[in-house]
Amino acid sequence: MQVTISLLPVSLSLIHIPRTRLPALTTAIIRQLLLPQPQFLNITANDIELSIFAEEHVLHDFLPIARRDRHQRRHHALEVSYEKWSVLQIDSHSDQAVDNAGARVHELSAPLAAAGISILYQSSYMSDFMFVKESQLQQVLRILAAHGFDLLSSEATTATASPTVTTHPQSLAGGPTDEPAPARSKSHSPASSDVRILAPDLACVGLSDEFGVDNWGLKIVKLVAFPDLIPGTSTSSQNSSTTDCSSLASDDDGYFSYSPQSTSPSSEYPSRSHSFDDLHSPISPPSKSASKHSYTNPYMRSPSRRSTYPSKHSEYTTSSSHQFFSFTRTPEGSSLTADVCVLATLFPPNERHMVICGGELAAADERIASGMTDYASDTEDDGEGIGDSSMLKCLQLDLRKFGLDKHGLVNRFSRVLEQNGINHMYSSTFKTANLLVDKKQALRAQSLLRLC
Repeated sequence: MQVTISLLPVSLSLIHIPRTRLPALTTAIIRQLLLPQPQFLNITANDIELSIFAEEHVLHDFLPIARRDRHQRRHHALEVSYEKWSVLQIDSHSDQAVDNAGARVHELSAPLAAAGISILYQSSYMSDFMFVKESQLQQVLRILAAHGFDLLSSEATTATASPTVTTHPQSLAGGPTDEPAPARSKSHSPASSDVRILAPDLACVGLSDEFGVDNWGLKIVKLVAFPDLIPGTSTSSQNSSTTDCSSLASDDDGYFSYSPQSTSPSSEYPSRSHSFDDLHSPISPPSKSASKHSYTNPYMRSPSRRSTYPSKHSEYTTSSSHQFFSFTRTPEGSSLTADVCVLATLFPPNERHMVICGGELAAADERIASGMTDYASDTEDDGEGIGDSSMLKCLQLDLRKFGLDKHGLVNRFSRVLEQNGINHMYSSTFKTANLLVDKKQALRAQSLLRLC
């Protein structure tokens, strides 16, 4: 597989924000979106959480809240990962980069899974990103080099990497590692009820660097913080959540949102994350990464295979209370995955020069004009609706019982889809895995993931 892997000059923290806490944290989240030149930012939201990958020194609004939640052992706590993360940017040199998205996830994650190394992964319009713990970075680089992947250096790597990590001018990796793989426990797959197909039909688009965040930034703010201001979106659930959370917040909480005192899945399955008192701000001088590659086709096409699994509405486990979206921003470009009809509304035809995409937004225009906005009803058979060939579905896997130290999950889920001819994109959060597949393959992919 022809890819180039670059170590970005940045040290990241990972934050988990439960959905119930979002109304009280809107200002802090918006601040992340409006930062002028972030070295790396990913914000992904689904039914369970909103998750943020960013540099620790720009997350100062969240850190005292996470510390307080931990000390109070609060249900629905805001969490910050204990370890810092390095991020590897993966650029494909194939003309079929999007068509090979699933194969890329599978091949890159396989040797790391075999070595017992836990990773997180984020597909985007421009590039893929692999997140590894800084303490394991050297081992990861050696393993990838040993398996023939092309590794590029970055000038600022030594300034931002962990003190235990060293780099070389010509290459980030040496020869094959002689270190034995750590002892591994038996991997367990999520229960079948943990694989959900989220309701929206999705599209992945690039955001134009030419016009920049000053032009499209407000649209992202609306999507993330004020979806009720987007014409045609359902606001009942968001308004209800805001009212409940705001009205119940205690006077002495200030910035801290109210958390219902009831047992939650997150309290049953604590993850390996901590809020601690000696938080500090790393110095990370800005630097552009070493490579850049843009796709010409923003959506995926899987091999044409009719599902052999039941297509009953009862099997199509969806959730429509919250929108899925994933926003990634680096100095080289920005990417947004969201409800295709919301994207078409945010970027109407006269403003579509701000996005880089294929025909999916035009297809969404037709869908909106025809009133075809019922996501579940037009997926119960294999026939194509308006623009369905370019639509994606998100399969959300609840990983709260595993935590961040569990290795092999990215490879397990990617492998079962890739081996069954289902192309996919991958989006990791603190507590979940989200696999984006062709809409026509969603039911089959769900069944396969439940069996893996």
